[in-house]
Amino acid sequence: MGNVSYSLLLSGVNARDEDICRLFSNGTVIRDPDSCSRYITCIDFTSHYSSCTGSTAFFDKDSEKCVKSLSSDTTCQVSCAGASEKFVADPKSCYGYYYCANEETPMYGTCPEATHFNATTQACTRLYESACSVLSFDYCSIVKNSVNFDNVQACNQYHTCTKGKLTTKTCDSGYYYQASTGTCVVKAKVECVAHPLPKDVCGTAKKPYANKFVSDGATCRGYFYCASQADGTPDASPTWNQCPNDKFFDSTTETCRTPNEVKCTEDRCDGRSKSFVLSSTTGCRHYLRCVDGITLDEKSCGNYFFDEEKGACVANVLTFDIC
Repeated sequence: MGNVSYSLLLSGVNARDEDICRLFSNGTVIRDPDSCSRYITCIDFTSHYSSCTGSTAFFDKDSEKCVKSLSSDTTCQVSCAGASEKFVADPKSCYGYYYCANEETPMYGTCPEATHFNATTQACTRLYESACSVLSFDYCSIVKNSVNFDNVQACNQYHTCTKGKLTTKTCDSGYYYQASTGTCVVKAKVECVAHPLPKDVCGTAKKPYANKFVSDGATCRGYFYCASQADGTPDASPTWNQCPNDKFFDSTTETCRTPNEVKCTEDRCDGRSKSFVLSSTTGCRHYLRCVDGITLDEKSCGNYFFDEEKGACVANVLTFDIC
């Protein structure tokens, strides 16, 4: 099996083990990072592989077509000159090869699972007998320009290739990138585990936080744990976690508490089991309608108060910390 180190986003991840299509929207077509001849169609975050064959044995990621050669990509130049009726290695893969039907026509093939192609022996050999080295790739060598794809390191950012160069873009405030649609959407609609770090989230150089839980600044349930650093600096990579369903994080007590005890201006429907929850609007007379953990809209009880337990507007006076 060919080990491919993702040089830009997924260092150390094997392309066959972790599906690259989790980064791309439905219907996106890319060249297989493990091959000059295979291409991938992303459907519901799952890779569907196809291969170029015959006289057009290479996949062009810009035209999304099989072509005779990839003159624009020096890393995919395969020559059959002087190798008629022989096998040559796929420069992008440890397990791929080309059979030269003649000096002009390379035909793509792959070795069985757990084997590598050995150009010296002209055969597929077991992994421990292989001297194939680990390869790396640039995303812009497999994705055409202007295609958005996920940045797994920050939910509010995404990548695109501009003139063959990788660029990082940031969604507007309050929005996160949604890989399934390839667009920025209201952040409550994105299941995020890589929230952007708020400024000075773990304190400052003069006053760093040591072993402290702090709000993630993006959700009502999420928090970062700022560990004490041996050199006395703020934790640069705090660990993110979140409270269980129907609990919100309280930064004052550094604990998970009942939602109506915690003031939070983020989406208060997040992680709630109830379809109607109390709004933080002053007066405790408003409530939110929740659908799949996201606020649909806010409604008013008029001169009445909202009772979350009953899921109804009531006449008796109700007061809570949040409103």
